[in-house]
Amino acid sequence: MQIRKGTANDLPNVRAISERATEACCLVEELDEATSTFAHSLTEAAIDAFVAGIESDNHSVYVAARDEVLLGYVIAIHDAPEIRWIVVDPTAQGSGAGKALMIAALDVLAEIGVRSNVRLTVPVTNERAKAFYRKFGFMVTGPVNDHKVPMVEMQRAA
Repeated sequence: MQIRKGTANDLPNVRAISERATEACCLVEELDEATSTFAHSLTEAAIDAFVAGIESDNHSVYVAARDEVLLGYVIAIHDAPEIRWIVVDPTAQGSGAGKALMIAALDVLAEIGVRSNVRLTVPVTNERAKAFYRKFGFMVTGPVNDHKVPMVEMQRAA
């Protein structure tokens, strides 16, 4: 597996991965129609964040690929510090792509002196993702109330 910086050429694959990840998420099936529509709009938000990330000096964007097939992506925001998006294609979950992407994001933040207080948000009901983040030292710190989908913030301790 290769971890490399994301580029504009990755956008079609990022869109496809984001759509598949949203479709596969059990949250979307359990939500009312309005909230489900909002959840699906996250694909556009992911694309916008990816584009902004590759154009910003304050962001690092990485993709995981195997044999030229994109498996996932991550966006780390330096000054926040925050892991804004980490998405792995549902067909690649369990392949180590998420772990490799998280390591790349945390490494780039460490290079600029950030080793703790890194934040991220995750849907309240996504226990699999929360367990994944706990492996990297993230702990739930509280609810996030500005999303239609119920979310919690997780933060990495020192």
